[in-house]
Amino acid sequence: MTSYSPVVLQQTLNKPPKAQEVALRWDTVSADRYTDADYLRREFQNVWHKVWNIGGVAYQMPEPGDYLTAEIGVDSVIMVRQDDGSVKALFNSCPHRGTRITEATDGHAQQFSCPYHGWEFNRQGVVTRVPDEEDFSHSPCGTARLKEMRCEERFGLIWFNFDDNALPLAEFLGATIVQELESHRIEEMLRVLDMTAETKCNWKIITDNFNEAYHVKVLHPELVPYIAADYQDCQFDTFPNGHNRGWFPSFMPSKQYASDIIGEPLKSMAAMWELNSDDYVGRENWQQLRVDVQKAKREQGPAKGYTHYTYRSDYQLTDYVIYNLFPSNVITVGPDGVQLLRSRPHPTDPAQCLFDHWWLVNEVEGQTTTPSPAGGPDLAVEDAMHEHVRYGEKTLGTTADQDLSIAEMQQQGLASAGFQGYWLPDQERRVQAFHEYLNDLMSR
Repeated sequence: MTSYSPVVLQQTLNKPPKAQEVALRWDTVSADRYTDADYLRREFQNVWHKVWNIGGVAYQMPEPGDYLTAEIGVDSVIMVRQDDGSVKALFNSCPHRGTRITEATDGHAQQFSCPYHGWEFNRQGVVTRVPDEEDFSHSPCGTARLKEMRCEERFGLIWFNFDDNALPLAEFLGATIVQELESHRIEEMLRVLDMTAETKCNWKIITDNFNEAYHVKVLHPELVPYIAADYQDCQFDTFPNGHNRGWFPSFMPSKQYASDIIGEPLKSMAAMWELNSDDYVGRENWQQLRVDVQKAKREQGPAKGYTHYTYRSDYQLTDYVIYNLFPSNVITVGPDGVQLLRSRPHPTDPAQCLFDHWWLVNEVEGQTTTPSPAGGPDLAVEDAMHEHVRYGEKTLGTTADQDLSIAEMQQQGLASAGFQGYWLPDQERRVQAFHEYLNDLMSR
């Protein structure tokens, strides 16, 4: 497996360093990108076949021969652990007549075998045996193979890219994002939630939602008592290659919180660290509560089993940072875990997509359950089975349900003859930056 030296950010950082903003052109955001099937077809060629995609969690394939599969549109990818510990990513399409080699989401294989005509492949994807080999004018054995693509293991995740000429993953993400994600040591975490929901909206509607926090005060009122969601209190940064970052200080309510006295859930969250929130009355004192919680976690964390606090920066002990990695990998990091929220395009219908929701947590000695990242019931601290549902059949967590509740309504509005284009405030500049980078890729 790939390993990296542990990264520890400067501990006294109280917020992420401000990045230099990407200049915007304020291009028009057209409706066809959400509604037109031909646009979707070209999007696969110009976007999805050119970017780094997350294929799975690396710890699920520890041994040579272990494999995972992932899908982007009509394409299926097999990621298989090699004898030297590296991972190869192979198209799941037989070179004989195109049949998928496997329909499994994961497994172990000494070799792969096509279920149609029995062609066999080694872990590198090379054909090793075919029935009636003597009947070929040129034997496929040792020559034919499953088509390979770029593959990297980083942050405890397996990434793949269809483009042989793509930038390495670290260059694509940029030094700031790589350093900050590595500081969380996701490779030491356990995935306790793994869900996919079929939804009736274009994948970019979900991406747009996570590229802004303007909706939080309206759509997520339960966050108001303990997260500062007002743009004046937060920080938003845009980066090259379409990525961005949002920082949201926690342990301090948003401005529309209606009381000077801190209530639940923040009251109990503070009490866990032996702090009485009643001692912090009024907004002018709430920033001090956040700082005092950071100090308490630094001092008490290791003894309570939160050993991962020893390599966190101050702001990482309380706050939430959302990394939007183009095109649609949304990685939200908090004090005790990492959430992946990701939309994937439907193969043919621009008005549908798949929404993935993962939650990976730091294991704390003695804890057998962990709070859901989105308001749902507590989750068992164990490797989660994958669940595939239609939106509405089962909760994805309160916050995720709220986000998806508006998605179909927006899809319908974007398809309307009354849609006039976007009218964005500056705090939604990350939405604009995303679409401008999308425009650049689509115009090539």
